Amino acid sequence: MEWGAPAYLWLAAAAIPLAALVAAGARRSRLELKNLYPTRGPVRPKGASRPSPSLSRGGSGWGWGSSASPGSLDLHLDGRGVAIARGAIFSMAVVLIIAALCRPQWGAVAETRQAKGIDIVIALDVSRSMGADDAVPTRLAAAKEAVADLVAGLIGDRIGLIAFAGSAFTVCPLTSDYALFNSVLSDAGPGTIPLGGTSLAAALEEAARAFPPREGGGRVLVVISDGEDHGPDPAAAAARLRQEGILICPVAVGSLQGGLIPEEKGTFHKDRRGMVVKSRLEPASLQRIAAAGGGKVVELEKGARQLAALYRTELSSLEQKTSATTRQRIRERFQIPLTLAVGLLAAEPLLGFRRRR
Repeated sequence: MEWGAPAYLWLAAAAIPLAALVAAGARRSRLELKNLYPTRGPVRPKGASRPSPSLSRGGSGWGWGSSASPGSLDLHLDGRGVAIARGAIFSMAVVLIIAALCRPQWGAVAETRQAKGIDIVIALDVSRSMGADDAVPTRLAAAKEAVADLVAGLIGDRIGLIAFAGSAFTVCPLTSDYALFNSVLSDAGPGTIPLGGTSLAAALEEAARAFPPREGGGRVLVVISDGEDHGPDPAAAAARLRQEGILICPVAVGSLQGGLIPEEKGTFHKDRRGMVVKSRLEPASLQRIAAAGGGKVVELEKGARQLAALYRTELSSLEQKTSATTRQRIRERFQIPLTLAVGLLAAEPLLGFRRRR
C-alpha cells in the first residue's frame, strides 16, 4: 500500500488530545445531568412493585425511565460505559478521516488514452566525453536541460529515450507519460551504458527498433551528441531511417574550443600517456547524419531552448497520428476510510437512545 499525501499524517498527533477532550466533555455532561436528575427513584404508591433495576434512571446501564409516553424518544442519563464508547467511536472516526486525507492507494488499474501528435525519440550520448565542462555545467547536463524544456511544451505527442555510448539501448519506450520520461531522463548517465566509446551508428540502429512500424511521417529522431564517433559511418544507417519516413535532427552540444572532463576525485581525465584530455565538438559526423536524415544540425551552444524552438517551428507541423497509450495507475482507496468515518459519526449520537414500544 502507498500513500498519495502522507504529509497529513502529522494530524494523527492531534487525535489523542482531541479524544481526551471529548472524553472530558462527556464526563462533565454526565455529572451535570446527574445533578439535574438525582439517582433516587420516584416515590412508589404503597403496595406497588419495585421497578426493575435495568429500567431505573440512576443505573449505569442503557435502560430508560418509565415516564416516557409510548412511541416517544426519551434521553436517558448516559452511564460511564456509554460515555467511553462515544469517545472511542469519535476518536476512531477522526483517525479514519486522517487516513482518508492521506489517500491510501493499492491495486493497479489500466488507463488507455487516445492522443494525436508525433513520435519523438531522443538518442542521448552518455559517453565519458559528455562530461566535459565547455557547456554549463557539463555537456550532458545541458543536453538534459534542453530535452526537459522540449518535453514541457509537448501536448499529445509521444516521446522515448535511447541512451548510447559504445552501444545503445532504449531506456524509455515511446510514451505520453511525460513525468515517467523525465524520471528516466534524470537517471541517464555514463553508468547507463557499460560499453565505453561512442557509436552514432549504434544509436541510429536502435532507433529503428524504437519506432513503431507504420507508413507516413510524424516520426522524428533527435540525436544529441558532441560528435565524437568511434564506430562505423552513421550516414548509411541515417539514410535507411529516412527511407522509412523518419526525420533525423542532430543536436550538437559542446564547443570547438573544447573542455576538460572532470573525474570523481577532483582531477581531470587523462590519456594513456598521463596527459590531460581536452574534448572538442566534432560537428562533421553530425552534419553527415543531418544530410542523410533530412534534418539540420541544431547548435545547443546558442541556448538551452534551441531544441524547444525547433519543435515549435518545424516539428509540430509534421503529420500527426492518433495513438493509444495504456499505462498502469494505482487505484485510490480513500473512499473506504472516509465511508467508515461517516458511518461512525452517524452512529455515535444514537448511543443512549431507545424507542419505547
